[in-house]
Amino acid sequence: MARSLLSTDMREADHSTSDAAASALAADDVQIPPELIQKWQQIVDLIAEIVQVPSSLVMKAEPQHLAVLVASASKGNPYRRGEEAAFDSGVYCEEVMKSRRPLLVPDATADPVWSSNPDLKLGLISYLGYPIAWPSGNLFGTLCVLDVKANSYSELHRRLMTQFLDVIEADLRVLCRYDARLAQEARARLAESERARRVLLGMLEDLNQAQERLQASQVQLQEAVRLRDEFLSIASHELRTPITSLQLMVQSLTRGIVPPSPEMTLRTFRLAERQIGRLTRLIEELLEVSRIQSGHLALELESLDLVLVARDVVQRFEADLARAGATVTLTDAASVVGFWDRSKLERIVTNLLANAMKFGEGKPIEITVEEVPTGTARLVVTDHGIGIPPERLPCIFERFERAVSAREYGGLGLGLYIVRSLVRGLGGRVWAESQVGRGSTFTVELPCSGPSPGRHVEAEAT
Repeated sequence: MARSLLSTDMREADHSTSDAAASALAADDVQIPPELIQKWQQIVDLIAEIVQVPSSLVMKAEPQHLAVLVASASKGNPYRRGEEAAFDSGVYCEEVMKSRRPLLVPDATADPVWSSNPDLKLGLISYLGYPIAWPSGNLFGTLCVLDVKANSYSELHRRLMTQFLDVIEADLRVLCRYDARLAQEARARLAESERARRVLLGMLEDLNQAQERLQASQVQLQEAVRLRDEFLSIASHELRTPITSLQLMVQSLTRGIVPPSPEMTLRTFRLAERQIGRLTRLIEELLEVSRIQSGHLALELESLDLVLVARDVVQRFEADLARAGATVTLTDAASVVGFWDRSKLERIVTNLLANAMKFGEGKPIEITVEEVPTGTARLVVTDHGIGIPPERLPCIFERFERAVSAREYGGLGLGLYIVRSLVRGLGGRVWAESQVGRGSTFTVELPCSGPSPGRHVEAEAT
């Protein structure tokens, strides 16, 4: 029976209980303020409600034991804040501490490794937990959920857990950056920084209004395209993430954890600009997919030069490429003219370049545009980044499919799905070649004569 969320069984990791205790001793000596405890309480309560389990916890590693730092107020939760468990007691969280990896135990009663686990005495037979780390890398504790019934926990629940894990670790980074003395001084300066506070509160109000508009647009999207529940759940989660991160930062500033200053205000505005850009891209992807799914993505064909389209897209990416530390080399023919839809062609090039930049680790990117002898235009985009595991390569053009962890690389998992759908609509084909650790190459071939007359981008089977 699988016990780990990763390909390697946790019990094969070369860690011991003494290692976990030593990590706790070496942990950053920062007190968790009541404001964060209250916010984390809301987090575990929300997790327990969404995942529908009796117990959601934040466990903290102490020098000699594990302690319940925050426990959900959900019905049937046997744990209370302040309870302790000694190392070597065999609880689920101890394994996460030892291995420093996520742990999934769907049913401990059917697993001989966990048959003597102390949590079984409380009726908690399934477990999903993630390690929490200080910014220094030292172990802080765990974020976990437990259930009284067998539970494999859905992919959506796992993404939810990792998003809240990011929130908690972001809080720890803030605490380590500003010690108790700076926090006290920040509260004293609040009265002198009324103007900055009003600006931040205004930003918070704007963000709340944006969230309301976003929720309204989601309802309209659901009515228009009638996407299945899984699609709506993932879209809602990813779209709320930028707003949630901004809200948490503003709350930290207004509650005195972070001192408001002109520099911090400028950083907040810059973050808002990036997150709004991310929201715009996500919404554009959602609209593109809704048109594909509904079968209403009609083509407006005209004579276009693929070379000029590729150059325009690369030019638009100059600022993003500079931030990523990446460069693009465009090798093209003098002209590759075909009968295509401009917006669809631009979206294909944009998504492939964005994908190469996202997973290319800042290494050079090569784009080639040419016309092969068969009267077919060929676009090749190559990066030298993390690459794609062979077993994941056949799936990367499907909706929501990822070759890497959603925690490390965000997004809706729709970029390549959109590329494949648009390429097919234009009568062409796309494929990928990759080596792990050496990068990936995506190749698109389109007939220069254009797609068949009257062709529409076909809705994918759901």
